[in-house]
Amino acid sequence: MSKYFKIVDSQSPIKHNYFSIVFIRGEHVKSKLSLPRWLWLCAVEVLFGKELLESFVVTASNSGSPEDLDEKREYGEPNQLNLHIPSGVFTNLFREQILQVLYYKYYLQYLFILPLSEPIEDEQSNTINLTRVRFRLRKSLLYLIIPFRRVYIVSAIAVHLVVEALSYLVTTNLWFVAAVGALIELLRRLLKL
Repeated sequence: MSKYFKIVDSQSPIKHNYFSIVFIRGEHVKSKLSLPRWLWLCAVEVLFGKELLESFVVTASNSGSPEDLDEKREYGEPNQLNLHIPSGVFTNLFREQILQVLYYKYYLQYLFILPLSEPIEDEQSNTINLTRVRFRLRKSLLYLIIPFRRVYIVSAIAVHLVVEALSYLVTTNLWFVAAVGALIELLRRLLKL
């Protein structure tokens, strides 16, 4: 007869409030983005963040480049930010905003990605031209992919529930609420095209 052994691991788990990391501007980003712009980028991130994370996971399997061989394999494949965005109908429509999410949130806020060369801000034109700057994922942060995906999923569910609750409060018609729920789900799936 086999004997049951209780499993014990006294190492404390990593405890972070990832919602505050995603939705609250860090000090470094506050000076660069207004609150309305930040909120817009949060909405764009909730819509497309899961796909961006998947793209970084794929490029994390490759390492090195002619500029930096990365012999310790600490970073993913370096690419321009545009090349880290999966191509699709809606990602192409929102590409400029997704670039801002990658720069202001994934680079400056989360430090997920690092540039191979320092981005240069042009005060005259009020732009940061990243055409020749390549970014790569810090593999040491791959463990954060799952919590961030969960934030995106829970945020989408919360929006779904709020819209359905509001539609019920306005109409008190369950058929209408079901139609609104189906429409929201259809829109969410269409955004993946």
